[in-house]
Amino acid sequence: MVQGRKRLAYWLLASVMLITSVASAQEQDENDPARALALVRAAIKARGGDAYLKVRMTVTRGQYTGYDKGVSGDPITFVDYIAPNRERVEYGKGDTKIIQTNSEGANWIYDARSKQIKDQTDEQVKEFKQGAHFDLDNLLRVANAGQGVKLVYLGRREAWRSTFSEAVRVEFDDGGQATIHFNPRDHLPLSIEYKALTAEGEAMSETRYNRWVDFGGVLFPTIVDFYRNGKPSGHANFDEVNLNANLADKLFAKPASIKEVK
Repeated sequence: MVQGRKRLAYWLLASVMLITSVASAQEQDENDPARALALVRAAIKARGGDAYLKVRMTVTRGQYTGYDKGVSGDPITFVDYIAPNRERVEYGKGDTKIIQTNSEGANWIYDARSKQIKDQTDEQVKEFKQGAHFDLDNLLRVANAGQGVKLVYLGRREAWRSTFSEAVRVEFDDGGQATIHFNPRDHLPLSIEYKALTAEGEAMSETRYNRWVDFGGVLFPTIVDFYRNGKPSGHANFDEVNLNANLADKLFAKPASIKEVK
């Protein structure tokens, strides 16, 4: 009887040690920065490798649909010009055209309906910088280079209902952080999540990527869905993508008058 108790105590101790060892291994695995970096670099390779990393200026065209309290509005055409630290987005055409431009030199908005050019508010500039900070391409590039960020491997996650991913958290030195969900099969990004600071307060922002298309050896998501606190906030459908555009500085400069707006 005594011998039986000893055997029972031994197996109980062995079980506890095994469970502790497995938990420790899982924790170490989930915080492995090398595995996180490998995921990021696999995604970059899947998108085109060096060809993707060399892209610096893009022009995209398509339709954007905004949502108000979960209800979609009418789609409008857009043209988006992106260069390092600069972006110009044109919505609509003619008398309904709106241009929003951000750069280190000027942040302005042109509204054809009111026929005015205005400087952006501090909140609008902050929103742009926040969006650029947590943009997928920026996240992949800074994570790959290890510039002012820490990578945390999160393992298998449910990106959204019945859609599973392998995830990495990118932690910036300024305290900001974002989670990138990768498709385990082809390594392409499924979505990103981060806490956004809005006029209404802090909100969880999510962007989902679909229908990846090859443009000159670089894969680009041509359907992008935006969510705010779990509810749809926008949908973008891309028709044209030029990933090696040549954008002049004057495109981002603030016009002296509405007559100079093109």
